[in-house]
Amino acid sequence: MGSEKIQFDEILNFAGAGVFVLDTWNRLVRTNSALCNRLQYEPEELQNKEALELLHSEDAGTAKEVITQMVKGEREQSRHTMRYIRKDGSVLWSDLSLSAVKNPQGECRALVGVVIDISARMEAEEKLRKSEEKYRSVFEKSGSASIIIEEDMTISMSNEEFEKLTGYSKQELENRMKWSAFIVPEDLQMMINYHYARRTPGKSPPKEYNCRLINRAGSKKDILMKVGMLPDKKRSIASFLDITPLKQTEKALKESKSKLSSIIEATAGYIYTCDRNYRIEFMNKALIDKTGRDATGEFCYHAIFGLKTPCEWCRVQEVSREQHVNQELQNPLDHRWYYLVTSPVINSENRISGYESLLIDITERKKAEQELMEREKYYRQENIRLKESIKERYRFGDIIGKSQPMQDIYELILNAASTDANVIIYGESGTGKELVANEIHKSSERKHSRMITVNSGAIPENLMESEFFGYKKGAFTGAKEDKKGYLDLADGGSLFLDELGELDMNMQVKFLRVLEGRGYTPVGGTRVRHPNIRIIAATNTDPKELVRTGAMREDLFYRINVIPVQLPPLRERKEDLPLLIDHFLTRFRNSENYSPITGEILQAMYSYTWPGNVRELENVINRYLTLGSFDLAGASLSQEPKCEKNNLLDQGLLELPLKEAVTNFEKEKISAALRKNCWHRGKTAKDLGINRRTLFKKMQIYGLENTQPENNRPQ
Repeated sequence: MGSEKIQFDEILNFAGAGVFVLDTWNRLVRTNSALCNRLQYEPEELQNKEALELLHSEDAGTAKEVITQMVKGEREQSRHTMRYIRKDGSVLWSDLSLSAVKNPQGECRALVGVVIDISARMEAEEKLRKSEEKYRSVFEKSGSASIIIEEDMTISMSNEEFEKLTGYSKQELENRMKWSAFIVPEDLQMMINYHYARRTPGKSPPKEYNCRLINRAGSKKDILMKVGMLPDKKRSIASFLDITPLKQTEKALKESKSKLSSIIEATAGYIYTCDRNYRIEFMNKALIDKTGRDATGEFCYHAIFGLKTPCEWCRVQEVSREQHVNQELQNPLDHRWYYLVTSPVINSENRISGYESLLIDITERKKAEQELMEREKYYRQENIRLKESIKERYRFGDIIGKSQPMQDIYELILNAASTDANVIIYGESGTGKELVANEIHKSSERKHSRMITVNSGAIPENLMESEFFGYKKGAFTGAKEDKKGYLDLADGGSLFLDELGELDMNMQVKFLRVLEGRGYTPVGGTRVRHPNIRIIAATNTDPKELVRTGAMREDLFYRINVIPVQLPPLRERKEDLPLLIDHFLTRFRNSENYSPITGEILQAMYSYTWPGNVRELENVINRYLTLGSFDLAGASLSQEPKCEKNNLLDQGLLELPLKEAVTNFEKEKISAALRKNCWHRGKTAKDLGINRRTLFKKMQIYGLENTQPENNRPQ
């Protein structure tokens, strides 16, 4: 028995994970070297120590409750993420597994715990959480299977690792399947309860738990699932870690100490031990298969790394009883990247007799990291370039304006074009919603396909379904041949849905099914179609008010309101008037012989509030050039200029080109407003209908910031 005990102790000390034994009074009666080293304690310091004293105060309560249940026989196993406090006060994140050891009468005699250091993983996950909203590429190349879950449990986004885990493609998953389809029946109700509790104020379901998953082939996998809510409090992001090998390892450890070799073989990596002279004493099967032979007795640097002398990166001299060494290296033999953990092997004399090494292939992770770094650098430079390119632009495609509100709109267009998410454009009538929709489409990856424009308010209610979904020959009287609907025509491209609020409730339900990935059936047809479209909606009515009054379904609103774009009315960006006037004059004049825009007309334009926005301005200028009359609400002027003693443009400006005249007029207009308001910039900006920042910028351009009279300057 003495030799068996020594052998068992050596087995424990060989283990890379921390292992301990608790008695039923929650005292440590046995610990291995890995645990002592990680917690920075000597073995004798931990002997008979209260186990809960080593845990973080926030985790101790949970651990105490679990241990009590296991001692009472209410459960046999448990697994939790726990924080241990090292001797120096630092925190060790761990994956803690507990198993009950029972006597023949079924009573709990002791608890065996396995502590796996997951600090590096926790730090990586924290970094991922902070950057996921800004960098979708991090989501795609995170290294773990991840999905974004909608409120109705539909998967709206998945990454490549989740495809590999489940066996389904993104096209099959996103907006078509619910995550609950992959969960075994035994765990399904628990996870559904967690899903809805997570979205209910006042409830706090666990953010991390184990479950079992069924893939496409019908295989079941043990999964560690982590779930967090996104800022909108409606959607959540879930990551899945396949812990099937770890579960198998835990089972093997519990069954018998004689199955230690099975535990080692189940470890996801290559394990070997060597003496202090670098000679290999043990290799696991995975490493034997990789090298093609059992290299026991050979030098590790030759058999594993193909070198004739000890590795330059070898750090075994840094290994001590209290410290193991972690490093990343590239194997010169196969040129793959590995994560190497080197731990001491302690003999029966409590001395280091050799070293245990665990090699984990991280080549794919390194490639992903490099790609992420390159993409991040590219997107950062591209973002800077795009922002700089639009900073002083006076137009974006067919959209005219260089004011700050329009610069913000240009940036929103770029952001919307870089994704395939649905867009809704808000704005008063005449602000250019369709122009913005066109630019989003033309700047996106769908630009080579069509954008179909639909005015919902112009379609009779009884024709709504056939117009959107099409119909089959013979579906009704007059249906002499198949006709494609708007969704068919927009397949592969974009569907611009103008006047969204005009859809009736019946049509909203059917349209929602399309957005959820369940497709539609043409009138008179039997085959369900699933179009690949991007929805860009527009409305001049507040949809939230429609939802409040019951005129619009709330779930439809949230499906479309992914990227909102609020267009400013013309009265809030009057600094764009010169550009717009010049644009429409160039567009509508048919000869060089046309009457100029007079100072009186310009002054009227600046004073007018433009309730019809840019469309009204376009019509006014077209009518002026065509009919010779300038008509606004409350103002009717002819092309012939009138002479007024105090007119701002009685300075020969009528003889100047339009752009120069407009510039001089704007300077005089601002100067007059400043004098009127005693150089109070807030009141001046309000009178001119612009913001303070725009006023200050224009004062600098025209040299007005230093012309304030001394008696009007602050004392």
